[in-house]
Amino acid sequence: MKIQHSKLFFMIHEKSAGVIVFRMQPKEGLQYLVLYHRGVYWNFPKGRVEPGETETEAALRELKEEAGIDNVKLVEGWRQQTQFFFKERRNNKTELIKKDFILYLAKAPIGAELKISSEHNGYGWFDFKTASKYLRFKGLKEILAEAESFIKSKLNKK
Repeated sequence: MKIQHSKLFFMIHEKSAGVIVFRMQPKEGLQYLVLYHRGVYWNFPKGRVEPGETETEAALRELKEEAGIDNVKLVEGWRQQTQFFFKERRNNKTELIKKDFILYLAKAPIGAELKISSEHNGYGWFDFKTASKYLRFKGLKEILAEAESFIKSKLNKK
């Protein structure tokens, strides 16, 4: 009888926080900031939550580091979370990583000038349909739909 041993996988658990930044343009309407990450995929400004840092502190820090935007106020009462798994080479071995990804919502300051970090190849301000096309992960598309619905409901109340 042949016994096969299964390999044990140890999973690394990480948490990232980011911001869906939006703006209202007179002609183009509602637009979202999406960054092109290392020529591989489009995503919102985000990054790891560092030890001792809150989710909101991390989200705002990453927004400043990746897009050069600061002095934003996060929209009260809006926080979304998704999680995903991926494999990555670290220390000469392939690691399985579970990532919790928290997103907040913020309106871009009027006249905000973007200065993207070196880890990005570009950016775009896109309407909902276009931004959804560029986003690779289903969970992020769903969260963007939640943001769109939330923003439009707030605009209709004004």
